[in-house]
Amino acid sequence: MKKNLFIPLIALAAICFGNQAKAQVKPAATSQPVTVNINLTDAISITLGATPTVNFTYTTAADYTASKTVEKAGHFTVVSNKPYNLTVVATGAFTPSGGPDLDIVTVTVPAASANGGTPVANVPLSTTAASLVTGSTASTGASYTVDYTIANPASLLNLGASAYSTTVTYTATQL
Repeated sequence: MKKNLFIPLIALAAICFGNQAKAQVKPAATSQPVTVNINLTDAISITLGATPTVNFTYTTAADYTASKTVEKAGHFTVVSNKPYNLTVVATGAFTPSGGPDLDIVTVTVPAASANGGTPVANVPLSTTAASLVTGSTASTGASYTVDYTIANPASLLNLGASAYSTTVTYTATQL
């Protein structure tokens, strides 16, 4: 009887040992290097805010006696992968003809929104590009607040009732 039990035990041990031996075999491995490139191109853009139009409204006599400022928070956003400068230029005189001189309106970027750059205060609108901010840092979305000011409304006197307008262009130039 001992012989009868001994043979199945040896067979069972052989099966278990055989499975364990197969589990210890390491699979073959291979590897291959891959090159990863980052290809950069200089990029810069300006995107206007939701309401870019600037409106000065003079409806009462009191409006003509003091300066007015229109603050445009989030007026435009600059994306640039390098430091940059901002300039501002008016494309022409205020219309209809006979309108006020361009220098009646000054433009200022408060230092808090100059994106690390140096703002120039009270830049008069002109048909010649003028520096507004110098040395702004590279950014994935620098939002600029712009204050438009008419400091002395006296040059608006003697003008006919009408809407006077010009187009202002902001330019961001990488350094």
